[in-house]
Amino acid sequence: MLVDVKTQVKMLVQQAVETYLKEKMVPKKDVPIAILLGYQSPNPTAVLEAVTPLLDTYNVTLLFTKEWLPIQEKMKGLFSVLIEDMSQQELTELIDQSSVLVIPQASYSLLSKLALTMDDETAVWVAIQYQFLGKPIVIANNGVEPNVYQQIHAPHPVQERIQSYIRRIRADQVKWVPLSKLVKTVDEQYAAYHDKQSLILAKHVERAFQEGLREIEVPEKSRVTPSAKDLARELKIQIKAFDSSKGGTV
Repeated sequence: MLVDVKTQVKMLVQQAVETYLKEKMVPKKDVPIAILLGYQSPNPTAVLEAVTPLLDTYNVTLLFTKEWLPIQEKMKGLFSVLIEDMSQQELTELIDQSSVLVIPQASYSLLSKLALTMDDETAVWVAIQYQFLGKPIVIANNGVEPNVYQQIHAPHPVQERIQSYIRRIRADQVKWVPLSKLVKTVDEQYAAYHDKQSLILAKHVERAFQEGLREIEVPEKSRVTPSAKDLARELKIQIKAFDSSKGGTV
């Protein structure tokens, strides 16, 4: 039985759409991100439900504090570490291997200390290290963003202080979003991070030389200025490009 042209076109379009959707739905299990559970939540079940889609899509490392020990049993099969038991060197290695930091439960302590770059607790220290590496941070603001009754009753200076901290971390390119938008924002930030082009200047090469480095590893899409290349050649410092999505040199 012959198929008319209109039916053939319809079948081809349907096949193309199905192929596209399959490609979009392929889990990015080789894509490493970290989820930090460092602050108590009045509703931990809602937090876990919100991050579950990330567990299905990304290669997740779960960093948690003792407050979240009861949930470890629910997260079997997931690579998880208790950050109080980790040295800074071990945490640094984990941070280097991931692309995005996700904090699905925040606190006023985290907000204020991150805004002021105060690293006197491990969870904040971890977040600051991501900032120094230019890696995205996505924080769910539920429980910290003042609700309507708090806005009505809380003294204005208190509200303004909180809002000033929020403006500060947003200016530092931290994404401060409702828990319901967490997954969508993580996807957007991951894509933006791997499209970002770092600019390598002569001062960066000079600083590397002062620190005794013989090579600088930079994302593969980085741009190196001519003066940086000349200085690197003069100081015998190799500039290596690496694939930030896989964590290896190219």
